[in-house]
Amino acid sequence: MEENAALSAKSLIEQENRQYNETNALYHAAAVQFGLSDTAFWILYALYSSAAPLTQVQMCAEWCLPKQTLNSAVRSMVEQGLLVLTPAPGGKRAKNLNLTEAGRALAEKTIARVVRAEAAAIVSRMARTEQRLLLWS
Repeated sequence: MEENAALSAKSLIEQENRQYNETNALYHAAAVQFGLSDTAFWILYALYSSAAPLTQVQMCAEWCLPKQTLNSAVRSMVEQGLLVLTPAPGGKRAKNLNLTEAGRALAEKTIARVVRAEAAAIVSRMARTEQRLLLWS
């Protein structure tokens, strides 16, 4: 019995990892379609979706983005006029990342489409109890 449970757990983990990689591939394809790097895509996504400004430290922690990769993407997006850095409350060096008007327009053309597609997929294909199961507790 234990062996079957272990095989079942192994099978579930393998399936979850395949689905995780498939999901990453879908988001990568969206980023490519929009002419964005994966990191720029996730910066836009995080800022578009967030109710409050995010610092780079927060973004690294919450979105599991490597610090150096995020720094490079932020620098590039600032140069492109998509982001502006503003002082974060309480931090001497901490800066909030904020979308500029051009950044918001780009997010509306790209990230908003992805968010709508995500919502439609979840609502149309999953019962409420299944939707809750998506999140780890």
